[in-house]
Amino acid sequence: MYDGMNRIILLVAGIIAIVVGGATIYFLWLNMNSGSSWQITEKPNTYIVKIPSVSDFVPIGVTYELHDDGLLTYTDDPCWKQSCFILVAIGWTEDGKHTLMYQGRLPFTSEGSFRPRICIDGNYLTNVPVFGGGMYYGPNGILGCPYPTVYVRGSGGYIETLSYDVENQRWIHIIKHEVDERKPKLEFVGKALGLPFWMGPMEGPYIVHGAYSKVKDIDIWGGFWVSGTFKANITLSGGQRLSFRGFFLFDRAIHRIYYGASASKAGTIRGPTGGVLAFSCMVIFHNDFIIMISHSDNPTPADFPKFQHQGRINFISVGESYIFNDFTLTDLGPNPLQPSGFHLQGTFEGGYVDLRGKVYAYWPPKGWGVIKGTWWDLEGRHCWGRAFVKWNGTIKLGDKVINVTNAVGIGEFTRYTSGSSQQG
Repeated sequence: MYDGMNRIILLVAGIIAIVVGGATIYFLWLNMNSGSSWQITEKPNTYIVKIPSVSDFVPIGVTYELHDDGLLTYTDDPCWKQSCFILVAIGWTEDGKHTLMYQGRLPFTSEGSFRPRICIDGNYLTNVPVFGGGMYYGPNGILGCPYPTVYVRGSGGYIETLSYDVENQRWIHIIKHEVDERKPKLEFVGKALGLPFWMGPMEGPYIVHGAYSKVKDIDIWGGFWVSGTFKANITLSGGQRLSFRGFFLFDRAIHRIYYGASASKAGTIRGPTGGVLAFSCMVIFHNDFIIMISHSDNPTPADFPKFQHQGRINFISVGESYIFNDFTLTDLGPNPLQPSGFHLQGTFEGGYVDLRGKVYAYWPPKGWGVIKGTWWDLEGRHCWGRAFVKWNGTIKLGDKVINVTNAVGIGEFTRYTSGSSQQG
C-alpha cells in the first residue's frame, strides 16, 4: 500500500517538476525574445553627435535582412513595428509665386502602401502614384545612382528612390516613371546641415515614443532625423516644370514594441496595437536656425518608463549646434484634440527660445480624425495628425538676438482626452 502511495507521490512530483521546469524555460525564452530585452534609456539621446553612416541608413543584421534579390525584410525578431523613411519639406519658387509642401514616405516591406502628398499653392496633386509591395536596397548603388539606395515600385510603372551620399551629406529622392521620361516627375536633393537629432543608435538604447492605445505596451524608437536645405524640380502633367528651394527633414526612425507579450494578444505583433499616445514631434525652419524637438506625455495609469523629451538647435548660419532639452511646449486653442497653435520656450547653453506658432494648414486637410476608446479608458478620445505652423518670437544666442517672423515648421502629433473630461 505504501509502495503504491509512494509511486503516486513520485509521479505527481515528477509531473509538477516537468510543468514548473517547462514554464520556467518558456518564461526565460519569452523574456529573451520579447521587446523588453531591447535596451532603452530614460535620458535624452540628443547627446549623440555622430553623422549617420550607411549602416545607420539601412542597418543590415540589426533590424533588416537583405535577400538575394535585394528585398529588405525584418529579422525574425517579432517586435519590430515600423520603419520610417519619411521626408517632409517646405519650399518656394525663386520668384516666390509658388509654394511646395511635401510629405513623402517610402513604405517598408509588409507595411502597406503610400501615396506621396505633393501640395502646390494649397492644392494637393491627385494623379500621384501609390507605392508599396516591398522595399529593395542596392548598397553599392542601383538604377543609375552610385550611392546606397532604397527603392519601392508603384502603380502605373512608377518607382520612388532614396539615396544617401554620405561624403557630401546629401539625400537624393526621386519619383519617376521607369520607362517614359516625359511623365510627371519629382527630383529632390536635400543637403543636411548641422548635427542630427538622434532618437537612439540603431542597436539601442532607444527612447520611449509613447503608449499604444489598444494594448498595454509602449512604442520605443531609435534612429535619427537630419534636416537642412533642399532643391527640387517637379514636372507636372502637361510638361510644366517648377523648381523649388527650401527646407527639409528626413526621418529615419525604427520603432519596436517594448514588452511584446502583451501586444501579441491583439493579433500579429505588427497588427492592431493602436495609435501611439501622446507625442509631439516637430521641426522649425529659419534661415538662421533649425529646431528639432520630440516630447511625449504618458496618458495611461501604467507606471511605464519615462517618455521622451529632447531637442536640438542647429544654428545653420554660423555653424553651431546645441542640445535643447530644457524646453516646454504648450498647446494653444480651444480644442485639446487639435491645437490651433503652440508656445515653445526654453533655454540652452548660452541662449533661450521663446516662440509662438499658429497653424496655417493641417493634414488631413479636413482635420484630425478622432477615435473613441483606449485600453485604459473606453470613453477616451484620441487622434493623429500633422500641422504646418508659422512661428514668431525671439531667440537669443550669446549676445545676438534673432527676431523671428513667420518661420515655418512641420509637426506630427497625437492627442488624448479622458472620458471624464468629455462629461458635463
